[in-house]
Amino acid sequence: MKPSGFGMIAIKSQSIDVTKSPEVIYKQEINKLKKAGFAVEEQIELSPYQGDHAFVLVKKP
Repeated sequence: MKPSGFGMIAIKSQSIDVTKSPEVIYKQEINKLKKAGFAVEEQIELSPYQGDHAFVLVKKP
């Protein structure tokens, strides 16, 4: 990704781990994005449209 570029990712929590709550999975995956050097601009939970899914907007500094 180019510097100052934006990216989007959908997190399907139950596809990652059905034994943990979606909130725990979201936090875990967002921490991975931050460690990879991305700034999280926004996180949107997609319920009631799509349960246990979140949409994350990231930016490369």
